[in-house]
Amino acid sequence: MQKVLRFLRLGPKPVRRKSHIHEEQDAAGGGPGGGPCVGGATDGSESATPAAASNKVEESAPKNHADGKHVATAHKIRKAEPNPLVKLPLEEFIARQTPFAWERLTANIFPEGTTPGCVVASPSKALPDYWYQWTRDSAVCERVIVERYVDEGRAEDWKRLEEYVEASRIMQHKQTVLGGFQNGGLGEVKYHVDYEPFTGPWGRPQPDGPGSRIITLATLAIYLLTTGDEQKIAYVKRALYPGTPSEGIEYAGVIKGDLEYVATSWRKYGFDLWEEVSGRHFYTLLTLRTALFLGARLATQLGDVSASTRYMAAADEIDPYLRRFWDDERGIMKVTIDFGKEPEAGAHSGTSDGHDSVVAQQQQQEQQAQTQQATKAEKEEETGVDAEWHKLEKVVKADETHGKTSGLDTAVILAVLHAGRGTPWARITTGIDAVADPPFENASKVLSTLVELMDQFSVRYPLNAGRRANGQAVALGRYDEDVYDGVHMSVAHPWYLCTLGAAEFLFLLVSDLTAMTRSPTPPTMLPLTPLLHSTLTRLLPTLSPPLPAVNSALSPSDPAFKALVCALLTLGDSFISIVQEFVGQGGHLSEQFERDGVPRGSEPHEGGLIEDSKRDYSDGKNGEGEVEAIGRGATDLSWSYAAWITCLDERQRAVIGAERAGLTTAAGKGKAVAAL
Repeated sequence: MQKVLRFLRLGPKPVRRKSHIHEEQDAAGGGPGGGPCVGGATDGSESATPAAASNKVEESAPKNHADGKHVATAHKIRKAEPNPLVKLPLEEFIARQTPFAWERLTANIFPEGTTPGCVVASPSKALPDYWYQWTRDSAVCERVIVERYVDEGRAEDWKRLEEYVEASRIMQHKQTVLGGFQNGGLGEVKYHVDYEPFTGPWGRPQPDGPGSRIITLATLAIYLLTTGDEQKIAYVKRALYPGTPSEGIEYAGVIKGDLEYVATSWRKYGFDLWEEVSGRHFYTLLTLRTALFLGARLATQLGDVSASTRYMAAADEIDPYLRRFWDDERGIMKVTIDFGKEPEAGAHSGTSDGHDSVVAQQQQQEQQAQTQQATKAEKEEETGVDAEWHKLEKVVKADETHGKTSGLDTAVILAVLHAGRGTPWARITTGIDAVADPPFENASKVLSTLVELMDQFSVRYPLNAGRRANGQAVALGRYDEDVYDGVHMSVAHPWYLCTLGAAEFLFLLVSDLTAMTRSPTPPTMLPLTPLLHSTLTRLLPTLSPPLPAVNSALSPSDPAFKALVCALLTLGDSFISIVQEFVGQGGHLSEQFERDGVPRGSEPHEGGLIEDSKRDYSDGKNGEGEVEAIGRGATDLSWSYAAWITCLDERQRAVIGAERAGLTTAAGKGKAVAAL
């Protein structure tokens, strides 16, 4: 089989492009604050100053709107105004931001111009175009709807979930580039807002998509079976699992269909959640294993014992692969292994004969097309920025690792948040009951990876200057070698969802630690293994009182235990404070925010087009003007708001647990104050 090709989320080529793949800057270099200068030249000439850039006028011929996309008009850039949200006390900001996050997230579910059940990644339709529904992103966002429905039983949430299930069923049975319902089509990545699959070149398959959908809907189904509501139970058996076989394969049930795909194709190599690299990925495999475990549990409850046995067997087979991601020498969980390789003989995407003829044919055609395009580009005589752009594309596509040589990626943290809750990967206390060595799976490995990520990003983004040395959190992006700036490839920026993910993981650890205080006698002790001890020491260098010696045990009654819990809570809040410091006007969260913390206008693009995150919607301008903004990339990213909601939910659980354990006291509305 031909090797899977890599395709990136690339927007239109900008007028001025960076002439290098990665910008090596620190707080002392580059433009203001060490970041790239606004409108900076790439040909060695002097860069424009921020003052000059903020007064520039982009001239272009006015045009009418087409398909809802903004087009070029003559405009001036409106200067950024002070954001009053950044001055609020943290608790007041949280109280204001959380309902706004819910408002914006639900606004992206079945918005005007889409079909019922559609979850758009973002309202942005150009620069960049995220007006699609990704299988994974939709599942992650709908999961917060499931959680609220379980907690509150809102009728509007049930309607959203019913529509999401029906939309998923329709998309499952579409013929995609990869195939259909029974021959690999469920590995498709994204769909148009009318349920039709995207057929252009892309990084496919992405099997974590159906895996994520299983986790979301199996969680819902298992809850519905406990309600005693006959209508809801019938709904599970009809629409989710296992359906009514006599009605035909199209009524096989959304969960059942995804489970059969995952159980038969988990060995198949696919693309990572950033859609850039083919191989085996920690995020994908952990997602698929959790999906299979939940599927097996649901199948057992519904009497499908043989299927439950198959799902459990497949989940168990994934375990040895998860062990391979740990790099003991570096103390990190690598994000990807086996770059670009093909699956073992016999592994397939769910076809009855074990062949991937549709996939192989599509991949062969794509590779031939890419080869022809590359040959044509080599023959063309190009100079200046066009030549640099082609060089950049060729270097990235020729490298199976996508330049990700460090193996460090916040996707490891996100994997635990999305698929590792309730597992040892989310428990720092995993080794407590171990007779000998602690289990391989434990949160210490993930925490060690987070510390390495913090160290790398502390010097990568100018806005992080001095934060790590002062014991503060740092803004996080996807991975250190990233070059995606939200529209095209130049230099990368921090992501809201990655920064919030770090906070959420720390709050998970707090909840795990405080649970120790509720254990029966004799008192539980936390083993301070060499990895855990060194990781906590690096993460919290000023912890007072300090931890006991390595290889000792920490008791909940030890003052250092209280200090540890409060320090983790404080550091988690420090990550949230970064989001507050760089939040958009009114609380809007784009995909990314400026790497030096300085609001800027759009990069110049052909025809004077404006990046969507830099459009001015004030005073009825309806996006026709341009404004200096802190956000970058897609506006109102659904995943950013979902990340805020889940992070703050976990924070509330952590604070309540700490208060019940007598480790914090409540002061004001939900405020946690250390009681050392």
